[in-house]
Amino acid sequence: MKVRITFVLLVTAMAAVAQEPFSSYLDTALGRLAEQMPEQTVPGSLRRVMTPQQQQARRHTGVPTAELLLEQSRRRNGTVGRWHFFPDTAPRFMPYLDSIFVPGNTCTEPCSFVNEDIISTSAQRVKHALSTVGLQYSAVATYNYARITPSVHGNHSNFSAFNFQAAGKWFLAKTQDGAHSFFLSFEADLGLGANFSQRSGGVQGSLGTLSQPQSSLRGGSGVFLPELALGLSMFDGKWVGMIGTLDASNYLDQNSYAASWHGNLTNSAFGSNPCLPLEWGNWGYMTAWQPTESFYAMYATTGCNGGINQNPFNHIDSDYWVHVGEIGFIVDDALGLGPGVYRLQYSLTRNDGASGDGVACNIQQQLGPGSRLGFFTRCGYLDNDASAVTGVRASATAGLVLQAPFSSSGWGSRRNNDQVGFGFLWMRAAGKERPYAHRDEYGLELTAVIQLTPTFYLQPDIQYLFNPVHAESRDQALVFQLQGVFSF
Repeated sequence: MKVRITFVLLVTAMAAVAQEPFSSYLDTALGRLAEQMPEQTVPGSLRRVMTPQQQQARRHTGVPTAELLLEQSRRRNGTVGRWHFFPDTAPRFMPYLDSIFVPGNTCTEPCSFVNEDIISTSAQRVKHALSTVGLQYSAVATYNYARITPSVHGNHSNFSAFNFQAAGKWFLAKTQDGAHSFFLSFEADLGLGANFSQRSGGVQGSLGTLSQPQSSLRGGSGVFLPELALGLSMFDGKWVGMIGTLDASNYLDQNSYAASWHGNLTNSAFGSNPCLPLEWGNWGYMTAWQPTESFYAMYATTGCNGGINQNPFNHIDSDYWVHVGEIGFIVDDALGLGPGVYRLQYSLTRNDGASGDGVACNIQQQLGPGSRLGFFTRCGYLDNDASAVTGVRASATAGLVLQAPFSSSGWGSRRNNDQVGFGFLWMRAAGKERPYAHRDEYGLELTAVIQLTPTFYLQPDIQYLFNPVHAESRDQALVFQLQGVFSF
Protein backbone atom coordinates (compact mmCIF):
# COMPACT_ATOMS: atom_id res chain seq x y z
CA MET A 1 0.00 0.00 0.00
CA LYS A 2 2.80 2.38 0.92
CA VAL A 3 4.61 1.65 -2.36
CA ARG A 4 1.41 2.32 -4.34
CA ILE A 5 0.80 5.67 -2.63
CA THR A 6 4.42 6.70 -3.26
CA PHE A 7 4.10 5.77 -6.95
CA VAL A 8 0.88 7.78 -7.33
CA LEU A 9 2.46 10.82 -5.70
CA LEU A 10 5.49 10.52 -7.96
CA VAL A 11 3.37 10.34 -11.13
CA THR A 12 1.29 13.31 -9.96
CA ALA A 13 4.42 15.35 -9.29
CA MET A 14 5.86 14.51 -12.70
CA ALA A 15 2.62 15.52 -14.41
CA ALA A 16 2.62 18.81 -12.54
CA VAL A 17 6.18 19.52 -13.63
CA ALA A 18 5.32 18.68 -17.26
CA GLN A 19 2.48 21.21 -17.22
CA GLU A 20 4.41 23.91 -15.36
CA PRO A 21 4.67 26.99 -17.59
CA PHE A 22 8.03 28.45 -18.56
CA SER A 23 9.26 30.96 -16.00
CA SER A 24 12.02 32.42 -18.21
CA TYR A 25 12.20 33.90 -21.68
CA LEU A 26 14.02 31.85 -24.29
CA ASP A 27 16.90 32.99 -26.48
CA THR A 28 17.15 31.22 -29.86
CA ALA A 29 20.78 32.31 -30.40
CA LEU A 30 20.51 32.01 -34.20
CA GLY A 31 18.84 28.63 -33.74
CA ARG A 32 21.85 26.75 -32.42
CA LEU A 33 22.25 27.24 -28.68
CA ALA A 34 18.70 27.83 -27.50
CA GLU A 35 18.52 28.42 -23.77
CA GLN A 36 16.71 30.40 -21.11
CA MET A 37 17.72 34.08 -21.03
CA PRO A 38 19.47 35.26 -17.89
CA GLU A 39 17.34 37.92 -16.23
CA GLN A 40 19.79 40.74 -17.00
CA THR A 41 19.77 40.02 -20.75
CA VAL A 42 16.00 40.05 -21.34
CA PRO A 43 15.21 42.94 -23.72
CA GLY A 44 12.97 45.53 -22.11
CA SER A 45 10.99 45.63 -25.36
CA LEU A 46 10.15 41.95 -24.85
CA ARG A 47 9.44 42.12 -21.13
CA ARG A 48 7.00 45.02 -21.54
CA VAL A 49 4.84 43.21 -24.08
CA MET A 50 4.51 39.56 -23.04
CA THR A 51 5.19 37.14 -20.24
CA PRO A 52 7.50 34.12 -20.62
CA GLN A 53 4.39 31.93 -20.77
CA GLN A 54 3.12 33.89 -23.81
CA GLN A 55 6.40 33.84 -25.74
CA GLN A 56 6.92 31.68 -28.81
CA ALA A 57 10.57 32.22 -29.68
CA ARG A 58 11.78 33.13 -33.16
CA ARG A 59 12.76 30.25 -35.44
CA HIS A 60 15.76 30.10 -37.79
CA THR A 61 15.39 28.26 -41.08
CA GLY A 62 17.81 25.54 -42.06
CA VAL A 63 18.44 24.23 -38.54
CA PRO A 64 16.07 21.93 -36.61
CA THR A 65 14.15 23.74 -33.90
CA ALA A 66 15.56 22.89 -30.47
CA GLU A 67 13.39 20.75 -28.20
CA LEU A 68 13.33 23.56 -25.63
CA LEU A 69 11.58 25.83 -28.16
CA LEU A 70 9.18 23.12 -29.28
CA GLU A 71 8.12 22.47 -25.69
CA GLN A 72 7.42 26.17 -25.22
CA SER A 73 4.37 25.85 -27.50
CA ARG A 74 3.50 22.20 -27.01
CA ARG A 75 2.94 22.51 -23.26
CA ARG A 76 -0.05 24.67 -24.09
CA ASN A 77 -1.77 22.13 -26.33
CA GLY A 78 -4.85 20.45 -24.90
CA THR A 79 -6.85 17.31 -25.52
CA VAL A 80 -7.07 15.25 -28.70
CA GLY A 81 -9.76 15.68 -31.33
CA ARG A 82 -11.31 19.13 -30.81
CA TRP A 83 -10.68 21.89 -33.38
CA HIS A 84 -9.51 25.33 -32.35
CA PHE A 85 -9.89 28.21 -34.82
CA PHE A 86 -7.29 31.01 -35.12
CA PRO A 87 -5.15 29.47 -32.36
CA ASP A 88 -2.71 31.58 -30.37
CA THR A 89 -0.02 28.88 -30.61
CA ALA A 90 1.34 27.11 -33.66
CA PRO A 91 0.42 23.53 -34.49
CA ARG A 92 2.93 20.73 -33.99
CA PHE A 93 5.66 20.20 -36.61
CA MET A 94 8.69 17.95 -36.71
CA PRO A 95 11.83 19.90 -35.72
CA TYR A 96 13.21 20.72 -39.19
CA LEU A 97 9.78 21.54 -40.61
CA ASP A 98 8.99 23.64 -37.55
CA SER A 99 11.88 25.99 -38.34
CA ILE A 100 10.44 26.53 -41.83
CA PHE A 101 6.70 26.75 -41.12
CA VAL A 102 6.60 28.52 -37.72
CA PRO A 103 7.85 32.15 -37.54
CA GLY A 104 7.10 32.57 -33.81
CA ASN A 105 5.71 35.66 -32.08
CA THR A 106 9.04 37.10 -30.89
CA CYS A 107 11.01 39.71 -32.83
CA THR A 108 13.13 41.32 -30.09
CA GLU A 109 16.49 39.66 -29.43
CA PRO A 110 18.97 40.24 -26.58
CA CYS A 111 21.24 43.21 -27.34
CA SER A 112 24.24 44.50 -25.40
CA PHE A 113 24.06 48.05 -26.77
CA VAL A 114 20.40 49.11 -26.54
CA ASN A 115 18.12 46.92 -24.45
CA GLU A 116 14.86 48.71 -25.22
CA ASP A 117 13.63 51.25 -27.77
CA ILE A 118 10.24 52.49 -28.94
CA ILE A 119 10.50 50.87 -32.39
CA SER A 120 11.33 47.44 -30.99
CA THR A 121 8.64 47.67 -28.32
CA SER A 122 5.99 48.77 -30.84
CA ALA A 123 6.96 46.03 -33.31
CA GLN A 124 6.85 43.41 -30.58
CA ARG A 125 3.47 44.66 -29.39
CA VAL A 126 1.95 44.36 -32.88
CA LYS A 127 3.50 40.94 -33.49
CA HIS A 128 2.26 39.55 -30.19
CA ALA A 129 -1.26 40.95 -30.71
CA LEU A 130 -1.58 39.37 -34.17
CA SER A 131 -0.26 36.04 -32.91
CA THR A 132 -3.20 35.78 -30.53
CA VAL A 133 -5.42 35.23 -33.59
CA GLY A 134 -3.02 32.79 -35.26
CA LEU A 135 -1.04 35.24 -37.44
CA GLN A 136 2.74 34.76 -37.18
CA TYR A 137 5.19 36.46 -39.52
CA SER A 138 8.73 37.67 -40.09
CA ALA A 139 9.14 41.19 -41.51
CA VAL A 140 12.30 42.92 -42.69
CA ALA A 141 12.77 46.58 -43.68
CA THR A 142 16.14 47.35 -45.27
CA TYR A 143 17.95 50.46 -46.48
CA ASN A 144 20.89 49.51 -48.70
CA TYR A 145 23.67 51.70 -50.15
CA ALA A 146 26.10 50.20 -52.67
CA ARG A 147 29.05 51.62 -54.58
CA ILE A 148 31.03 50.09 -57.46
CA THR A 149 34.77 50.77 -57.78
CA PRO A 150 36.11 51.65 -60.30
CA SER A 151 33.15 53.53 -61.73
CA VAL A 152 31.22 51.92 -64.56
CA HIS A 153 31.44 54.11 -67.67
CA GLY A 154 27.98 55.15 -68.80
CA ASN A 155 26.23 53.28 -65.98
CA HIS A 156 25.31 53.91 -62.36
CA SER A 157 28.06 53.41 -59.77
CA ASN A 158 26.11 54.43 -56.65
CA PHE A 159 22.85 52.83 -55.57
CA SER A 160 20.43 53.53 -52.75
CA ALA A 161 17.42 51.32 -52.21
CA PHE A 162 14.67 50.59 -49.71
CA ASN A 163 13.26 47.06 -49.47
CA PHE A 164 10.49 45.53 -47.40
CA GLN A 165 9.53 41.89 -47.05
CA ALA A 166 6.87 40.26 -44.88
CA ALA A 167 6.36 36.50 -44.94
CA GLY A 168 4.47 34.29 -42.58
CA LYS A 169 1.71 31.86 -41.73
CA TRP A 170 -1.83 32.51 -40.60
CA PHE A 171 -2.89 29.42 -38.68
CA LEU A 172 -6.60 29.18 -39.43
CA ALA A 173 -7.46 26.08 -37.43
CA LYS A 174 -5.80 23.21 -35.61
CA THR A 175 -6.88 20.28 -33.52
CA GLN A 176 -6.59 20.97 -29.83
CA ASP A 177 -3.51 18.76 -29.56
CA GLY A 178 -1.89 20.49 -32.58
CA ALA A 179 -1.57 17.26 -34.59
CA HIS A 180 -3.46 18.60 -37.65
CA SER A 181 -3.95 22.13 -38.95
CA PHE A 182 -4.96 24.42 -41.81
CA PHE A 183 -3.04 27.60 -42.55
CA LEU A 184 -2.57 30.40 -45.07
CA SER A 185 0.98 31.12 -46.24
CA PHE A 186 1.89 34.55 -47.60
CA GLU A 187 4.76 36.79 -48.66
CA ALA A 188 4.75 40.44 -49.76
CA ASP A 189 7.79 42.29 -51.16
CA LEU A 190 8.37 45.96 -51.94
CA GLY A 191 11.52 47.36 -53.54
CA LEU A 192 12.17 51.02 -54.27
CA GLY A 193 15.44 52.01 -55.94
CA ALA A 194 16.65 55.63 -55.90
CA ASN A 195 17.26 56.66 -59.54
CA PHE A 196 17.28 53.08 -60.82
CA SER A 197 14.84 50.25 -61.43
CA GLN A 198 15.23 47.30 -59.11
CA ARG A 199 13.54 45.07 -61.62
CA SER A 200 16.34 45.38 -64.18
CA GLY A 201 19.03 47.54 -62.58
CA GLY A 202 21.20 47.74 -59.51
CA VAL A 203 24.76 46.53 -59.26
CA GLN A 204 23.86 43.45 -61.27
CA GLY A 205 22.72 45.48 -64.26
CA SER A 206 25.63 47.92 -64.20
CA LEU A 207 28.29 45.20 -63.85
CA GLY A 208 26.62 42.60 -66.04
CA THR A 209 26.89 39.87 -63.41
CA LEU A 210 24.91 36.63 -63.27
CA SER A 211 24.46 36.98 -59.52
CA GLN A 212 22.78 39.84 -57.66
CA PRO A 213 25.38 41.45 -55.36
CA GLN A 214 22.89 43.72 -53.60
CA SER A 215 20.93 42.36 -50.67
CA SER A 216 17.20 41.63 -50.79
CA LEU A 217 16.52 43.27 -54.17
CA ARG A 218 13.34 41.70 -55.52
CA GLY A 219 11.49 44.88 -56.34
CA GLY A 220 8.90 45.30 -59.01
CA SER A 221 6.24 47.91 -59.60
CA GLY A 222 4.66 48.43 -56.20
CA VAL A 223 4.01 45.57 -53.78
CA PHE A 224 4.71 42.11 -55.21
CA LEU A 225 3.12 38.90 -53.87
CA PRO A 226 5.52 35.97 -54.48
CA GLU A 227 3.39 33.65 -52.33
CA LEU A 228 -0.24 33.22 -51.34
CA ALA A 229 -1.16 29.60 -50.70
CA LEU A 230 -3.26 27.29 -48.53
CA GLY A 231 -1.53 24.65 -46.42
CA LEU A 232 -2.43 21.53 -44.47
CA SER A 233 -0.31 19.79 -41.85
CA MET A 234 -1.09 16.32 -40.48
CA PHE A 235 0.19 13.55 -38.22
CA ASP A 236 1.93 15.75 -35.62
CA GLY A 237 3.48 17.84 -38.36
CA LYS A 238 5.22 14.94 -40.07
CA TRP A 239 3.51 15.83 -43.36
CA VAL A 240 2.71 19.23 -44.90
CA GLY A 241 1.04 20.06 -48.22
CA MET A 242 0.48 23.43 -49.92
CA ILE A 243 -1.32 24.71 -53.03
CA GLY A 244 -1.43 28.20 -54.52
CA THR A 245 1.01 30.87 -55.64
CA LEU A 246 4.34 29.67 -54.24
CA ASP A 247 7.82 30.95 -53.52
CA ALA A 248 9.70 27.64 -53.50
CA SER A 249 12.85 29.30 -52.13
CA ASN A 250 11.07 29.75 -48.78
CA TYR A 251 11.19 25.99 -48.23
CA LEU A 252 13.76 24.13 -50.31
CA ASP A 253 17.52 24.72 -50.27
CA GLN A 254 17.69 26.27 -46.80
CA ASN A 255 21.04 26.64 -45.03
CA SER A 256 21.46 28.12 -41.56
CA TYR A 257 24.89 29.59 -42.36
CA ALA A 258 23.71 31.07 -45.67
CA ALA A 259 19.98 31.07 -45.12
CA SER A 260 18.83 34.38 -46.54
CA TRP A 261 19.90 37.80 -47.64
CA HIS A 262 19.14 39.32 -44.23
CA GLY A 263 21.96 38.82 -41.75
CA ASN A 264 23.96 36.40 -43.89
CA LEU A 265 26.12 36.87 -46.98
CA THR A 266 24.24 39.21 -49.30
CA ASN A 267 25.05 38.00 -52.82
CA SER A 268 22.10 36.05 -54.26
CA ALA A 269 24.42 33.13 -55.14
CA PHE A 270 24.77 32.49 -51.39
CA GLY A 271 21.06 32.94 -50.65
CA SER A 272 20.04 29.97 -52.81
CA ASN A 273 21.67 27.62 -55.29
CA PRO A 274 21.89 29.35 -58.72
CA CYS A 275 21.40 25.94 -60.35
CA LEU A 276 18.07 25.23 -58.68
CA PRO A 277 14.99 26.50 -60.54
CA LEU A 278 13.25 27.75 -57.38
CA GLU A 279 10.53 29.86 -58.93
CA TRP A 280 8.41 32.44 -57.10
CA GLY A 281 5.12 34.11 -57.96
CA ASN A 282 3.89 31.10 -59.95
CA TRP A 283 1.06 28.64 -59.34
CA GLY A 284 2.30 25.42 -57.81
CA TYR A 285 2.14 22.60 -55.29
CA MET A 286 4.51 21.71 -52.49
CA THR A 287 4.80 18.87 -49.98
CA ALA A 288 7.17 18.13 -47.11
CA TRP A 289 7.60 14.94 -45.06
CA GLN A 290 9.74 14.36 -41.99
CA PRO A 291 9.08 10.89 -40.52
CA THR A 292 12.04 11.02 -38.11
CA GLU A 293 14.27 13.68 -36.60
CA SER A 294 17.18 12.61 -38.82
CA PHE A 295 15.54 12.64 -42.27
CA TYR A 296 13.15 14.76 -44.35
CA ALA A 297 11.99 15.00 -47.96
CA MET A 298 10.48 17.94 -49.88
CA TYR A 299 9.03 18.39 -53.34
CA ALA A 300 7.77 21.49 -55.12
CA THR A 301 6.38 21.90 -58.61
CA THR A 302 5.52 25.31 -60.08
CA GLY A 303 5.19 27.20 -63.32
CA CYS A 304 8.20 29.12 -64.60
CA ASN A 305 6.72 31.73 -66.94
CA GLY A 306 4.77 34.06 -64.65
CA GLY A 307 5.57 37.76 -64.38
CA ILE A 308 5.55 40.18 -61.48
CA ASN A 309 2.03 40.73 -60.11
CA GLN A 310 0.39 38.79 -62.92
CA ASN A 311 -2.54 36.44 -62.41
CA PRO A 312 -0.88 33.01 -61.98
CA PHE A 313 -3.93 31.26 -63.49
CA ASN A 314 -3.11 32.94 -66.81
CA HIS A 315 0.32 31.27 -66.90
CA ILE A 316 -0.43 27.63 -66.15
CA ASP A 317 1.24 25.92 -69.10
CA SER A 318 2.71 22.42 -69.18
CA ASP A 319 5.40 23.67 -71.56
CA TYR A 320 6.75 25.98 -68.79
CA TRP A 321 6.98 23.97 -65.59
CA VAL A 322 9.63 22.88 -63.06
CA HIS A 323 9.88 20.08 -60.49
CA VAL A 324 12.39 20.19 -57.61
CA GLY A 325 12.89 17.45 -55.04
CA GLU A 326 15.12 17.49 -51.96
CA ILE A 327 16.10 14.95 -49.32
CA GLY A 328 17.98 15.93 -46.19
CA PHE A 329 19.93 14.02 -43.56
CA ILE A 330 20.21 15.68 -40.14
CA VAL A 331 23.20 14.63 -38.07
CA ASP A 332 23.61 15.47 -34.38
CA ASP A 333 27.37 14.92 -34.44
CA ALA A 334 29.29 14.39 -37.69
CA LEU A 335 32.76 12.91 -37.03
CA GLY A 336 32.96 14.73 -33.72
CA LEU A 337 32.47 18.16 -35.33
CA GLY A 338 28.94 18.75 -34.10
CA PRO A 339 25.57 19.06 -35.87
CA GLY A 340 25.17 19.25 -39.63
CA VAL A 341 22.57 18.90 -42.37
CA TYR A 342 23.34 17.23 -45.71
CA ARG A 343 20.92 17.78 -48.62
CA LEU A 344 20.66 16.29 -52.12
CA GLN A 345 18.45 17.85 -54.80
CA TYR A 346 17.19 16.87 -58.23
CA SER A 347 15.24 19.05 -60.69
CA LEU A 348 13.24 18.47 -63.85
CA THR A 349 12.31 21.37 -66.13
CA ARG A 350 10.08 21.98 -69.09
CA ASN A 351 10.81 25.27 -70.83
CA ASP A 352 9.36 26.28 -74.20
CA GLY A 353 8.66 22.63 -74.91
CA ALA A 354 12.22 21.43 -74.13
CA SER A 355 12.86 19.10 -71.17
CA GLY A 356 15.96 19.15 -68.98
CA ASP A 357 17.24 18.13 -65.56
CA GLY A 358 19.94 18.83 -63.01
CA VAL A 359 21.46 17.82 -59.68
CA ALA A 360 22.63 19.82 -56.67
CA CYS A 361 23.81 19.49 -53.08
CA ASN A 362 23.65 21.71 -50.01
CA ILE A 363 25.76 21.15 -46.87
CA GLN A 364 26.02 22.94 -43.54
CA GLN A 365 28.35 21.73 -40.82
CA GLN A 366 29.44 23.07 -37.46
CA LEU A 367 33.23 22.90 -37.12
CA GLY A 368 33.86 21.56 -33.65
CA PRO A 369 31.88 20.57 -30.55
CA GLY A 370 30.28 23.72 -29.17
CA SER A 371 32.05 25.78 -31.85
CA ARG A 372 30.59 29.02 -33.16
CA LEU A 373 32.31 28.49 -36.52
CA GLY A 374 30.35 26.85 -39.33
CA PHE A 375 30.97 25.77 -42.92
CA PHE A 376 28.53 25.75 -45.84
CA THR A 377 28.60 24.81 -49.51
CA ARG A 378 26.12 24.60 -52.37
CA CYS A 379 26.98 23.01 -55.73
CA GLY A 380 24.90 22.27 -58.81
CA TYR A 381 24.85 21.30 -62.47
CA LEU A 382 22.12 21.60 -65.12
CA ASP A 383 21.99 20.29 -68.65
CA ASN A 384 21.67 22.75 -71.53
CA ASP A 385 17.85 22.75 -71.64
CA ALA A 386 17.37 23.08 -67.88
CA SER A 387 19.92 25.92 -67.64
CA ALA A 388 17.68 27.96 -69.97
CA VAL A 389 15.40 28.46 -66.93
CA THR A 390 18.09 29.72 -64.52
CA GLY A 391 20.72 31.21 -66.87
CA VAL A 392 23.39 29.21 -64.99
CA ARG A 393 24.86 25.91 -66.25
CA ALA A 394 26.98 25.06 -63.18
CA SER A 395 27.83 26.71 -59.87
CA ALA A 396 29.64 26.25 -56.57
CA THR A 397 29.60 28.40 -53.46
CA ALA A 398 31.29 27.83 -50.11
CA GLY A 399 32.07 29.81 -47.00
CA LEU A 400 32.66 30.14 -43.30
CA VAL A 401 30.44 31.92 -40.78
CA LEU A 402 31.57 32.82 -37.27
CA GLN A 403 28.69 33.55 -34.92
CA ALA A 404 29.29 35.64 -31.79
CA PRO A 405 32.93 35.89 -32.85
CA PHE A 406 34.87 37.89 -30.31
CA SER A 407 34.02 38.69 -26.70
CA SER A 408 31.90 37.49 -23.82
CA SER A 409 29.99 40.79 -23.71
CA GLY A 410 29.29 43.63 -26.14
CA TRP A 411 29.64 43.36 -29.91
CA GLY A 412 30.53 39.92 -31.11
CA SER A 413 29.29 38.26 -27.95
CA ARG A 414 26.93 35.33 -27.38
CA ARG A 415 24.27 37.79 -26.23
CA ASN A 416 24.41 40.05 -29.28
CA ASN A 417 23.71 37.68 -32.22
CA ASP A 418 26.51 39.20 -34.31
CA GLN A 419 28.19 37.37 -37.18
CA VAL A 420 31.17 37.53 -39.52
CA GLY A 421 30.99 35.65 -42.81
CA PHE A 422 33.28 34.94 -45.77
CA GLY A 423 32.25 33.25 -49.01
CA PHE A 424 33.50 32.21 -52.45
CA LEU A 425 31.31 31.79 -55.54
CA TRP A 426 31.74 30.41 -59.05
CA MET A 427 29.10 30.39 -61.76
CA ARG A 428 29.23 29.16 -65.36
CA ALA A 429 26.86 30.90 -67.75
CA ALA A 430 24.20 28.94 -69.63
CA GLY A 431 24.05 28.96 -73.39
CA LYS A 432 21.03 31.30 -73.27
CA GLU A 433 23.32 34.06 -71.93
CA ARG A 434 25.31 34.26 -75.18
CA PRO A 435 26.91 36.45 -76.30
CA TYR A 436 28.92 36.92 -73.12
CA ALA A 437 32.29 38.46 -72.35
CA HIS A 438 33.25 35.76 -69.86
CA ARG A 439 31.90 32.24 -69.51
CA ASP A 440 32.91 31.78 -65.86
CA GLU A 441 32.25 34.34 -63.14
CA TYR A 442 33.92 34.33 -59.70
CA GLY A 443 33.41 36.31 -56.53
CA LEU A 444 34.51 36.79 -52.92
CA GLU A 445 32.44 38.32 -50.14
CA LEU A 446 33.24 39.45 -46.60
CA THR A 447 30.41 40.64 -44.38
CA ALA A 448 29.71 41.48 -40.74
CA VAL A 449 26.54 41.96 -38.69
CA ILE A 450 26.54 44.52 -35.87
CA GLN A 451 23.38 44.40 -33.75
CA LEU A 452 22.52 47.79 -32.22
CA THR A 453 18.99 47.33 -30.85
CA PRO A 454 16.72 44.34 -30.18
CA THR A 455 15.40 44.62 -33.78
CA PHE A 456 18.03 46.61 -35.74
CA TYR A 457 21.50 45.85 -37.06
CA LEU A 458 24.07 47.37 -39.42
CA GLN A 459 25.78 45.22 -42.03
CA PRO A 460 28.90 46.43 -43.86
CA ASP A 461 29.76 44.22 -46.82
CA ILE A 462 32.56 43.98 -49.39
CA GLN A 463 32.48 41.89 -52.58
CA TYR A 464 35.18 41.41 -55.19
CA LEU A 465 33.84 40.09 -58.50
CA PHE A 466 36.01 38.59 -61.24
CA ASN A 467 34.97 38.23 -64.90
CA PRO A 468 31.33 39.36 -64.76
CA VAL A 469 29.65 37.42 -67.55
CA HIS A 470 28.31 40.41 -69.49
CA ALA A 471 31.04 42.95 -68.65
CA GLU A 472 32.85 43.73 -71.91
CA SER A 473 34.98 46.57 -70.53
CA ARG A 474 36.23 45.10 -67.26
CA ASP A 475 37.53 41.91 -65.69
CA GLN A 476 36.98 42.76 -62.04
CA ALA A 477 35.11 45.12 -59.73
CA LEU A 478 34.86 45.98 -56.03
CA VAL A 479 31.40 46.44 -54.54
CA PHE A 480 31.03 48.08 -51.13
CA GLN A 481 27.68 47.98 -49.34
CA LEU A 482 26.28 49.24 -46.08
CA GLN A 483 22.78 48.32 -45.05
CA GLY A 484 20.63 48.98 -42.05
CA VAL A 485 18.06 46.30 -41.28
CA PHE A 486 15.00 46.33 -39.06
CA SER A 487 13.96 42.72 -38.46
CA PHE A 488 10.54 42.36 -36.85
